[in-house]
Amino acid sequence: MLEKAVFFRAVTEAETLPKNIAEVIFCGRSNAGKSSAINALCSQKNLARTSKTPGRTRSINVYSVSIGRWIIDLPGYGFARVSPQEKKLWQKMIEDCIVRRKTKKSVYMIVDAFVGPTDLDYDMAYWLKDNGINFKIVANKCDKIPEVDMPEVENKIAQCFEICKNDVFAVSAKQKSGIDKLKTDIIKFLK
Repeated sequence: MLEKAVFFRAVTEAETLPKNIAEVIFCGRSNAGKSSAINALCSQKNLARTSKTPGRTRSINVYSVSIGRWIIDLPGYGFARVSPQEKKLWQKMIEDCIVRRKTKKSVYMIVDAFVGPTDLDYDMAYWLKDNGINFKIVANKCDKIPEVDMPEVENKIAQCFEICKNDVFAVSAKQKSGIDKLKTDIIKFLK
């Protein structure tokens, strides 16, 4: 199902998006690997544009999985070499897409497993909880952790964010490890 994903559109105002059936939203700190995770999930190398420079995603990028079912890549929060005005615009995009759009959605917050959760990640998690938004965590870049024990990473992240271990996915988008488990969760939601 996800392998058939195609770029649908990029917008800077969430309210301009048409109605849909369901959407999976990826949010996370700049350079945590949101676009790389989308590419790995969809088994496409260049579906979502990636860069080593934080702040590459500058709009709400929508990928159609099937009619009315989307994957959304949001701009990152945190460090990016952009103006304060652009950061404010990104914040509004994130808020409008996650909170104000009334649609069936599942939010996946990408955290850099090598760096570990940052204050910005905790702020985002608190903000999601305060707004009554359920979310799951994708601990990406596990390939950078020597002798990584994926279940242990999931346990630690679940404890850090005080969420159920079943809502944490330890992955390496680069090596595609852990991607099948995450893909199964996403497909189950989108069906």
